[in-house]
Amino acid sequence: MNFDDWTADLAIGTATHANGFTIRIEGNPKDPSEVYPGKFPEGISFVDQARLLRSGLEFLAKAGNSAPKSWQSNPAQDVKTEAIKAREELARRFAERPDKPQRSVLSLKKNS
Repeated sequence: MNFDDWTADLAIGTATHANGFTIRIEGNPKDPSEVYPGKFPEGISFVDQARLLRSGLEFLAKAGNSAPKSWQSNPAQDVKTEAIKAREELARRFAERPDKPQRSVLSLKKNS
């Protein structure tokens, strides 16, 4: 098996091997925050599974070096998923809604 026969789609963070095995990552390709391996091909040993996974992650890290600077992120600014963006937008709309009731303010200052 050729462990170097990979293709990458950096826009969605996936790498696909010639045998059909797919890896999806989230975050920085050099230091991913999450790795989602696909189903391994039938009849492959555990050692070869580990080697295939490692070679795929190395391929994505190398492919990430050639990505545009706007796509690359540092670990502090990993790419947010669509689900996280949707939840943040929903929370922002809830916090800034115009019909939100006014609450009285508690003051700890003494009135003299």
